[in-house]
Amino acid sequence: MQISELIAVKQLRLRFLTGAEHAHRTIRWAYTTDLLEPARYLRGGEFVLTGMMWHHTPEDSETFVSSVVEAGAVAVGAGTALGEVPSDLVAACQRHDVPLVEVPTDTSFGAVTEEVLRSLTQHRFTTIAETRDRHRRLMDDLAAGADFPSAFADAATQAGLRAWVVSSTGRPVASSGAPLAPQEADDLAARALTWSAFPHTTHLSDPDHTTVTVWPVQSKDSHPLATWLLVCAGDQTDWDTERHEAVAELTSMAVLGRSRSDEHALTQARHLEGLPRLLAAQRFDEVTALMQGVGPTDADHETGHVVVSAAMLPEPRVPDLARRVLTELVATYPGTVVTGDHDALAVVPVTETGGAARERADRIRADLVHRARVLEGGLLDHRLAVGLSSAARGVAELRGAAVEARHARRLAELRGGRSRVIAGAEIDSHELLLASVPEEVQSSYRDRLLGPLLAYDRDHRSELVDTLQRFLDHSGSWQRCAAAMHVHVNTLRYRIGRIEEITGRDLSSLEHRVDLFLALKLRE
Repeated sequence: MQISELIAVKQLRLRFLTGAEHAHRTIRWAYTTDLLEPARYLRGGEFVLTGMMWHHTPEDSETFVSSVVEAGAVAVGAGTALGEVPSDLVAACQRHDVPLVEVPTDTSFGAVTEEVLRSLTQHRFTTIAETRDRHRRLMDDLAAGADFPSAFADAATQAGLRAWVVSSTGRPVASSGAPLAPQEADDLAARALTWSAFPHTTHLSDPDHTTVTVWPVQSKDSHPLATWLLVCAGDQTDWDTERHEAVAELTSMAVLGRSRSDEHALTQARHLEGLPRLLAAQRFDEVTALMQGVGPTDADHETGHVVVSAAMLPEPRVPDLARRVLTELVATYPGTVVTGDHDALAVVPVTETGGAARERADRIRADLVHRARVLEGGLLDHRLAVGLSSAARGVAELRGAAVEARHARRLAELRGGRSRVIAGAEIDSHELLLASVPEEVQSSYRDRLLGPLLAYDRDHRSELVDTLQRFLDHSGSWQRCAAAMHVHVNTLRYRIGRIEEITGRDLSSLEHRVDLFLALKLRE
């Protein structure tokens, strides 16, 4: 397929920004990437599609274009979902004599990829029109709203492929036959987050150690922590052209299916942007109407809910990554709605009552813990903190549930770890209090009480802060604390005296002990 043929497809509305004189160049493949240097994943002849997530400085454009030219790519397609194509990218393409094509906001990379694949299939397999037509019909059906798992299973089965689609959390999305066993899917998803190159050939954790090849399903806004994986049985280096083309068809279907899923989730999140504000204002009739407006969610006054709050620390530069990750975490619960950005919020319907509702909330928490751990291999630069509420009955209790979930999430942020999931029901009273205090107030309180002690320990190489911690851990018992620290009681009394002198607090006073205890908790 020549670049000019792709540009001629009216519904894509593509246009040259530079390099139109090379319109005769032949496209061998379409490849979507947001890596700054994607050369090692290219084989030559690709039309490279990018959402420009890598672009932070003008120098990045030179690095990116040099990389794709080095690999032999024939053109670059730049999406405008995040804004206009920067002039430095245009200039870099001009310097390297490579065509640059603008992909408008309302044209998905999946649609462009589909057109490239369709044309390549037509050129290479003119004698198998029936197969091509079937794929086109499936893609059309998907674009029109057909069920992705059913369409995927039909296409993979007709192509004679054993194939699966799983999410980044190990959730089964689609398969040509029986889905992967939960342990196999979880293990594969967790390992895929550590791979730097795709396609990747590996083995399942099943008894037969089945050989599979894995591709990420790269939609326009895909991110490794919130995406899908296409898994096909066999080693792709042994496949013939026909099998590679069949897998390419499945890839384009998966990209389109994922794009539809992302668009639906984003539309829902935008529709529900006002939910936290309405809950805070206790405008429950409007909350009910708002939630009913996103689909089949039963948000009447009798339905129970568990609220889940999630955040990533530090805040990612990738737009609304916390919401997308939370959407994957709760995707197995029908009727769940998700909104927010950095402070993402999900409302999970719970139909059970009483003790059964509490058990349901416990199961949701256990599932979130499990799914979050699958993601830990990809949490290298960020931490994932998740809090969830107890089961709340009716919309009127949603406000309290949202507050409880956010407090639990703030405690998860304090406790550390790559991922941390905490339920409001398991929070100790003082921890709930600390989690609800603004961070700047926490820092001021901690520094005011412990700052002088920390400075003294630093200047004198002493251990007064540790002594204070051990003394409070032993409830102020001189004998037990001295024995645990392997010091004489008089030594302990001297150290406690110095602590009282430096802090101005009397450790025989319960009130002062509580003050210092809370300050130590804020230091953990």
